[in-house]
Amino acid sequence: MSNLRSLPKPIRAEDDEALIPLARSIGYHVRQLAETWQDVMEHVGALHGVTVSQWRYLRELWEEDGLSSGELTKRVGRQGPTTVVAVQLLERSGYVKVVKTGRDRRKSFVHLTPRGRRMAATMAPLIRDVNARALVDLSPAEVRTFKRLIVRIQRTLDGESHSRNEWAAKRTKYLADEVGL
Repeated sequence: MSNLRSLPKPIRAEDDEALIPLARSIGYHVRQLAETWQDVMEHVGALHGVTVSQWRYLRELWEEDGLSSGELTKRVGRQGPTTVVAVQLLERSGYVKVVKTGRDRRKSFVHLTPRGRRMAATMAPLIRDVNARALVDLSPAEVRTFKRLIVRIQRTLDGESHSRNEWAAKRTKYLADEVGL
């Protein structure tokens, strides 16, 4: 028997419609899933000296090395100052090297070091393993349906989002193409 108490009565809005209890909120459960998935990734990365924050930036550079700091900021979907701090930490850890351009000293490009490239080879199978473990109880058809639902929900909300960027939209399109949407 569970020690959990029954769910509290929800607060009612002026029009007497109850708030959706968190236990039944799809948004809540999607956030919890994303946070749990990230927590598992954080643990796996930590075993190899990489934080999730560092991983986000490295992941972009593993796809395309030599991005400008501004482009890296856009692709990761963070603010410029956050990128500056993250890149400085990556540089101190020996994963990247920041190179200023000769023409405009304010513009810099972030390049993987040999150590940063080797980390991709280390992390790739670990990332695949976390993803496989997360989906182990789903059939291939269910995984495809799940991906299709992600695309459809994302597309529905994209028009209202103030933080989606072109890279996220391109990746949604890529997933949509993969599952025939």
